[in-house]
Amino acid sequence: MLLSNALERIPVIDCLGDVGVRISGISYDSRSVREGHLFVAVKGEKTDGNRFVQQAIRSGAAAVASEHMTGAAQQKVAAILVEDARRFLAEISRVFFDDPAEKLTLTAITGTNGKTTTSYLMESIFESAGLRSCLIGTIGMKIGDRSCEARHTTPEAPDLTIFLKQAVEQGCTHGALEVSSHALVLKRVFGTRFKVGIFTNLTQDHLDFHRDMESYYQAKRLLFSSENENRVEHAVINIDNPYGRRLVSETDCPAMSFGFDAGAAIHVVRCENHVDATDLTLKTPAGEITFHAHMIGKPNVYNVMAATGAALCQGLAPEQIRNGVEALRGVPGRVERVKTGQDFSVIVDYAHSPDALENLLNTISGLPHSRLILVFGCGGDRDKGKRPIMGEIAAGMSDLVVATSDNPRSEDPLQILRDIEAGLSKGPAQYVVEPDRRKAIDSAISLAAPGDVVVIAGKGHENYQILEDRTVPFDDARIAEELIRKRELERKDVNTDCS
Repeated sequence: MLLSNALERIPVIDCLGDVGVRISGISYDSRSVREGHLFVAVKGEKTDGNRFVQQAIRSGAAAVASEHMTGAAQQKVAAILVEDARRFLAEISRVFFDDPAEKLTLTAITGTNGKTTTSYLMESIFESAGLRSCLIGTIGMKIGDRSCEARHTTPEAPDLTIFLKQAVEQGCTHGALEVSSHALVLKRVFGTRFKVGIFTNLTQDHLDFHRDMESYYQAKRLLFSSENENRVEHAVINIDNPYGRRLVSETDCPAMSFGFDAGAAIHVVRCENHVDATDLTLKTPAGEITFHAHMIGKPNVYNVMAATGAALCQGLAPEQIRNGVEALRGVPGRVERVKTGQDFSVIVDYAHSPDALENLLNTISGLPHSRLILVFGCGGDRDKGKRPIMGEIAAGMSDLVVATSDNPRSEDPLQILRDIEAGLSKGPAQYVVEPDRRKAIDSAISLAAPGDVVVIAGKGHENYQILEDRTVPFDDARIAEELIRKRELERKDVNTDCS
């Protein structure tokens, strides 16, 4: 594509050099620049792309866009001065790749908790309705049965647009996309058209990135406002959450509410919890819909309501919605059971915020069990304020807590645990501190008696652990499975010796 043709559709401040040059791709990372690329210098959390302009030019960049006029033109490449590099990156990506979002019916899901499960519910509903769809989120990106990892919950604008283009080329008509608050602030989805936007909830998290809860809310609100030019046609909003009630009055598009509140457009008429399923009847604008959902807990009832509202806004029939919900048998790392024939339960979950941990423990507490043994930690280089809060929740809702490392990143794991312990010490539960996550899981499994439930929280689907100097393979569910088998073998050996 000729750069000049693209720039006719995007406002810029100034241009220097030959903007009639043909560009072959778009890069925001100088290490990925190839011959003929347009390099957009964006400022990240840790580094500034403007420091790497010359490196991008040496790698073959034909043009550079930046908020600061650089010496790019002197190097015989086009230089484009823009007001907002991230907004420009999103806009040029849409133009260059022929805006594939316009060819898809997309559902955007934002909120502190519930995004991943709701996206999987949407995918299952689409499939049950005979629609080919794509999925983008925390666990990765999927087109049908093909999946790949993603660096962020919501990819950077060029990566997202390339993926959506591939989805269109492979016959997708629909898609579900998790949209993080980071993505909204950093304009990764700026201008992307969404048929439906879902707001699941807002509770404390990510305050290392957002200054306070008001800033966090304002980031989420961007999805539903004209400021981010997302053009959401319908909003589906949880009004049991105070921020959701506020959002209903502040959104720029028609809103369908959901919640246990009988005043919500979609609300619960009947809810019966079982050990591994929930029987649920919802009152909806399309009449009552009854589900036998293969998921448990109040948070998942909200997820079903959210997906139901989004599906109705897209014209899907109640029967298609019910079939899709009932077809979903589970989501990786979300109340995932580890079963190897042991006489106690082991559950792995991604809960890594105060609200998510409290909801998880409430759900587990409602199941038949003897003791609840919790293994959890908090991530390094993230919101430190939630650590004592989560510690207090853990100690107040568990019988035994094994506090351990999550992804410590550049922080001292022992300091993270001291922050958690400030809350643990306030509750009645016994607790131990074990920085080594594998040893912590082993300890919990060794202590488990028949009828107990061991909950391993914080990392869920993740198959790695991020340390200060490296990332190592680590999968909570697989580690737990291995340690349970080891325990059973040791028991058999003891019995053999005794006989």
